[in-house]
Amino acid sequence: MATRRIWFHWHSWIGLTTGLLLFVVCWSGTIAVFSREIDLALDPGVSAAPPTERIAWGAVARNLAEAHPDWWVYQITASHGPGTTVEAWALDNEGVTRRILAEPASGALIATRSMFGVQRFFRSLHMALFIEAWPVLGVPLGDWIVALLAIPLLASMVTSLVFYRRFWRGFFKLERTKGRKIFWSDAHKLSGLWSLWFLLAIGLTGLWYLAERHLPGGPDPPQAAAMKNARLLPVDALVARAQAAFPELRINAVILDDYEGGVVEVHGQDGGLLVRDRAARLWLDSRSGKVLRVQRSSHLGAYQRWIDTADPLHFGNFAGLWSKVPWFLFGLALSGLCLTGAYLQAKRQERTPGGRYRGPVLAAYGATVACLLLAAWFGYEEMMSYESGGAAPAVPAGVTAFIAAWTAATLAMLTLWMRWVR
Repeated sequence: MATRRIWFHWHSWIGLTTGLLLFVVCWSGTIAVFSREIDLALDPGVSAAPPTERIAWGAVARNLAEAHPDWWVYQITASHGPGTTVEAWALDNEGVTRRILAEPASGALIATRSMFGVQRFFRSLHMALFIEAWPVLGVPLGDWIVALLAIPLLASMVTSLVFYRRFWRGFFKLERTKGRKIFWSDAHKLSGLWSLWFLLAIGLTGLWYLAERHLPGGPDPPQAAAMKNARLLPVDALVARAQAAFPELRINAVILDDYEGGVVEVHGQDGGLLVRDRAARLWLDSRSGKVLRVQRSSHLGAYQRWIDTADPLHFGNFAGLWSKVPWFLFGLALSGLCLTGAYLQAKRQERTPGGRYRGPVLAAYGATVACLLLAAWFGYEEMMSYESGGAAPAVPAGVTAFIAAWTAATLAMLTLWMRWVR
């Protein structure tokens, strides 16, 4: 009994000292699951294209070159669903990255958008709290903070399983008639038990993102042979050769960042299970059309396969709605665990005024507030970097309203948290 009580105290201490920041990261990651879909819904220009299964890659590239000859186009990405536009990413003559929307079938340009949006906001907040500065051992501070939060997340899971006797009996237990405290205690345990697999996946991949900064990645991309006075082949001709060389590849992106240097990369999906697009790809010489290398997901070694699996496993984007819906729901459960845990601990503190955690909790909250203030500052700087001349990025009104509403709701929940544990 004494040992179980010690594990329970550790569980409570971890939750109270790290739970506030964990909530922000988990809650933002939950919205990030559907951030692309939210952007599509809030921007009518993205849904202006007639449905088609054919993408005119070459026409998009030609129209961009004619409309913006001084822009550097480095990627063209396929439609994200029927009736949505192709996206091209380009660096304009002022060094600002732009998203250009085009019709998939004709390649006609529709509109130019800022790179800032719902997806960019939540990805940057979730991955690094916007703090991509002040590197420690070569890794930005924000990446350290978010990745290291995986440790208390996993520790909370382990400690709960140790002190919760016969936890397997709690998978269907939810008492509704014995008061608010009992109800929320059961709800906390219930959501925690059903989320064990999800918590383990998120915790391990979160730690991996930090570890991979110091581990070797995949092989270097191939280099094109030197050629004098060679003309670049059109993008559509290169895509056709890529499809002929790799017929099972469903092309999702054409990478043009080294097009003029002699190499084009094409990547997508080839039927591999639980891998990102970069697991299946090939490289071509942009002057001769020669295939330089083909990489199939089925031929990857275990280490490289894991590298290409971590992202889909963390973000749940490997099977469309079939994977995104459970990832979103379990993300809500994980966020709720932080809030309900604080509430339950507050009720326990009412019985022991000036509880044993007061000093460490206040110190942890001070550090958390400092991190959130830094996130606000760096988030503003990042947002302004998506436009030139000191202007705010031009985004659809719905995008601004959604981000503002989410921020207000989050601040309200953080305020409620602080009232519970003060």
